[in-house]
Parts: sequence; structure tokens; C-alpha cells
Amino acid sequence: MDPVTDARALVASRFPQALQAFLAANEARTPTSDLDVVVVLPDLAVPYRESLRWRGTPVELFVHGELSLHAYLEREFARRRPSLPRMCGHGTVLIDRLGTAPSLQSALAARLAAGPGPSPDLDRLRYGLADLIDDLAGAKDPGELMMIRSTVVEAAARLRLASLERWEGNGKWLMRELRSADHALAEQLVAAHADPARLWAVATRVVEETGGRLWEGYHADGDPFHQRLLHVTPSALSSETAQSSGMHRLAAIAGAGHLWMGQTLVAPATASADHHHGRSETAIFVVRGNPSFVFADGRIDTGPGDYVFVPPYVPHREENPSPDDEALVVIARSTPEAIVVNLPGLRLPPPGALGSHQFPE
Repeated sequence: MDPVTDARALVASRFPQALQAFLAANEARTPTSDLDVVVVLPDLAVPYRESLRWRGTPVELFVHGELSLHAYLEREFARRRPSLPRMCGHGTVLIDRLGTAPSLQSALAARLAAGPGPSPDLDRLRYGLADLIDDLAGAKDPGELMMIRSTVVEAAARLRLASLERWEGNGKWLMRELRSADHALAEQLVAAHADPARLWAVATRVVEETGGRLWEGYHADGDPFHQRLLHVTPSALSSETAQSSGMHRLAAIAGAGHLWMGQTLVAPATASADHHHGRSETAIFVVRGNPSFVFADGRIDTGPGDYVFVPPYVPHREENPSPDDEALVVIARSTPEAIVVNLPGLRLPPPGALGSHQFPE
């Protein structure tokens, strides 16, 4: 069987409307290997994953719309575990009705090659491995020791990859990433896995080589509780927040754990720039005026007392058609910062334009 032929036939049969499709590369394919296929459909509201058999071969489908593909790619980059970017960036193009697959693959390959940058979790990883080393030294129960050994191997791999500013993975992909970044350590962990004393020595060396043991004195804040209420008066609203031309945003609640809140004013006979709000969900309450919210497939005309919901990553703009009256809306977002990404139009740029400024996390 030819995997590319089978995958292309599967997509043609099940998804004749597909805009794009990719077959993930698998250089270590075995008789039990599945085909990982990414499919992009028009106007798919809810992405999904599905497992099936096609011509006797197991297949994992990753089905997206254009919006969700962008969002999931960036989410995995932010998590430092870019499984989907690898599938699309290094895979075989099966269908490309958008004509953007070459630019997408080029952009993804560049980001993958550049690495994730410094890890914000290095201290947490050092602390975690130091704690596990103590557990490994003291464990006597065979079942506990078995679990601890496996956890030490994983923790040592993640710490080394973070210290080298390399991508991570899950399961077999974690070992593949470690072998690519530090083949000697990967083989040492494999050889030492069944020997607690030997594994302790390897893991201890990893800690020492990545900044030293971190346990006593380690401190990590949790979620804040028992704080006073915050009162923000109109005079305390701040314009120090992300802006789009044609509108004026004022921040009221910024820096909270899980939301941002503020207001937006749109002058008479004015339209904002086209934009989206990244991963934020946005709820809007119209205080005064009759603003309109325009998106690629239509518009919503509103009045005082109306609410509007804007899903993540959806390009849109605000318009105030009144020649005389300013429009004022109150906004709440599901992220602690006001993510605003200004766009050249009401559709996302071609996927080849993917980058950290387009989808800030």
C-alpha cells in the first residue's frame, strides 16, 4: 500500500469539499502505524478528531476549519509541543484548493526550526526533578518505584529540552525530541531506567547541568484569594491598551487572572480597522448609540441594551453609521490582557503569514 495514495483517496471520498489536507510524515512507519491526516473544511464550527480504518489501515483524522487550524497551530506552539504544526509543516500536501499550502509549510518549518525560545517553566522543572530524585532514593515499594522511575525519565527529558530551548512532545515524541537534541542523554536514560541507582545518577547530573538542584526555598504563587474589591471610576479608565484605528478603547479591569474589561467609543460616521481578538472570547454590551458589528459573512446592527458575542479569532470591525452620535459599548474578554490583532481585511491572512504577531498568546 502507498500511504499517500490511500490518504488522498480517503479525503476525496469522505471530504469532497475539503480546502486543504495534509498527511503527516512518518519515517518510522511500521505495520501497525496509523495515517495521521489533517483536513481543512469550509466554515467548520467545531473541529474534531476521529479514528477509523480505511482500506484496512488505521487512520487518525484531525478535522479543522480555517479559523480553528490557525488557533490550534498557535496554541501548540505556545505549549511548546507542536504536533499539529509538524503534521502540516513537514507532511505531504494531499489537497490545496486554497493555494496556500507552500507558504504555510514554509512558515511552519521556519518556526519549528527556530525553536520555542526560553522556557518560563525552567525553575518549576528543576524543582520537580529534584523532588523526584529524592523520591527515587527513598522508595522501597516495587510498584511505587516503577512509577517513580518512569516519571523521573520524563522529567529529566523535559528539563533538558527546556534548558536547550527545544520543542517537547508526548509519549514517543518526547523521546524523539530528546534524541534529536541530546542523543547521549536519551540513551543513558533508556539504559538506566530499570536501575534506580544508575537512574538517580543520570537525573542528578541533568539537574546539575541545568542550573543546579532547586528545592529548599522554591516558591510558586497560586491563584489569589481574599483580596479587597477593586473600584474603578470613570476618571481612572486607561487608554494604555491595544487600539485599532477608528475607535478608542479604555481599560477598566486589566491584569486580573482570567478577564479584561473596559469600554470602546466609536466616533460618528466612523469605522474601525478590521481586527480579531486572538484566543479571547469577547462579550459586548451597547450602552448608547447604534453601532454595527461587521464580519465576513454579514453584519449585526445594534441599539442600547443589546449584547453581542465575538468568538475567538473571528475577524470583524465596528461601525458607527450615525452622522451625529458617538457609540459607546462595554466590553469583557476572557483573557487578562486585551488581545487585538489588526488585519488588512475581514478574513484571516493566508496561513503562510502565520506568526507570533498575528496570533499573540
